[in-house]
Amino acid sequence: MNTSTVDRDIRATLLACENEEARGNLSGALDIVATALARDGEHPALQLKRAHILMALRRRAEGTAAAERALEIAKPDPRLFEAVASIYLQMNDAGRAKPLVYRALELAPNDPTLLYRAALSHFYLNETAEADDLLARVLAIGPGNGYAWHVRSQLATATREANHITELRAALARPRAREIDTMLVAFSLAKELEDIGEFAQSFEVLLQANGIKRRSLSYDVADDARTMQSVMTHYSADAMEGLRGGDETPGAIFIVGMPRTGTTLVERILGSHSAVASAGETVDFPEEMTAAARATHSRLGLTDPNLLRASLQMDFGDVGRRYLAAVRQLTGAARYTIDKLPFNFRYAGLIHTALPQAAIVHLIRDPMDTCYAVFKTLFINAYHFSYRLEEIAEYFIAYRRMMDHWHAVMPGVILDVSYEELVADPQTQSRRLLAHCRLPWEDQVLDFHRSTKASTTASTMQVRRPIYRSSVQKWRNFTRELQPVLRRLAEAGLVDADGNPLR
Repeated sequence: MNTSTVDRDIRATLLACENEEARGNLSGALDIVATALARDGEHPALQLKRAHILMALRRRAEGTAAAERALEIAKPDPRLFEAVASIYLQMNDAGRAKPLVYRALELAPNDPTLLYRAALSHFYLNETAEADDLLARVLAIGPGNGYAWHVRSQLATATREANHITELRAALARPRAREIDTMLVAFSLAKELEDIGEFAQSFEVLLQANGIKRRSLSYDVADDARTMQSVMTHYSADAMEGLRGGDETPGAIFIVGMPRTGTTLVERILGSHSAVASAGETVDFPEEMTAAARATHSRLGLTDPNLLRASLQMDFGDVGRRYLAAVRQLTGAARYTIDKLPFNFRYAGLIHTALPQAAIVHLIRDPMDTCYAVFKTLFINAYHFSYRLEEIAEYFIAYRRMMDHWHAVMPGVILDVSYEELVADPQTQSRRLLAHCRLPWEDQVLDFHRSTKASTTASTMQVRRPIYRSSVQKWRNFTRELQPVLRRLAEAGLVDADGNPLR
């Protein structure tokens, strides 16, 4: 078979896989690429495609093995090195990703995408000087690169003497800039203006940034509120009382709550314990739960499209076992595992049913501080409620109702940890945390900021510092601008007229 025929066959196989992936048929796509590998022999492109499909199926050990096999049989190729590095980053393994990106840079030393990827790896590993140098090279090539500016602005707290505000204003004013770059630069500029105390200017730019992001989304916060209410209706106290059969394996720890409330801080405290490994913000529990609910829905022949009724009859023990098997591909042999997806607050009752021995930790923070912290953060592909003040307030109200519900139907199961109390007295609150998770005390958990473990969340730089209190009541610098949030939370009885929490 000549080279052109082989290339044509590979392209046809990849296209067939992509068609199945677009239909959501990942198993079918995997069958196609497996058949091609068995029939035509190995090829790096096919092994890489196989790796991507396996990662999407959360068969991570097989996925990384396929990616590594692609490297073994390929000639040096910067794009292949970059693609495999991205797979390692999906595994929260920036340490293995970084050398691959540098191998790619040896072949394409001035490629801005590769320079950015290298900077990102350093960023996740708290190697800020190296990240800054690489981002400067990216920006020398493309001064308006929003992605580079967004990471660079996170590397340090800006001061009046040391900041990028002039350059960011110039980047924001560039004609014919891509909208994504304008948005990223605006978020970066707002952050640095806040750092130096220019609060009115910061919020004005933040409104611009959030406006761009919100216009790109098709979203209605009422849909989220209805979904949460539906979960509460189906998982009532009576329903919860009748649910049994979960997997009794101990050691799973779930950290839940609104984003930007200290969930990453708690993850780093717990993750500094010698017996604990973190899976990061994994979607494994909702994915396993949804798959089981769909299978149950089909098995029962239900016509109601709402999967919640079917979920009450699924095999919760199987959900728990499948979840643990998937997460352990990220955490290895550690007895205790952390799942830090804040969004899991919506499934707290299902988590407890599937894994009765799991520890659930709920972060709570001043409502106004929470809403402001959410509004100033770009989440890329998550938390669509976070780009309009009125929607943040409505979502926060629905979230609080849901957490009240879980506490009512499972009293004593969830540990509430106050962000304000944690930063005021970290030792006392850390002892509460470890006790709730059935972990013996270790002094090193208070030195979490010294950890060399990678962090890939929106709080990556904050958790590299010792505990600080400067974020408490930060919203009061924007009292006038945050009035829409204040009014709605006051109407809901969550804060008083001055923004002080009522409960």
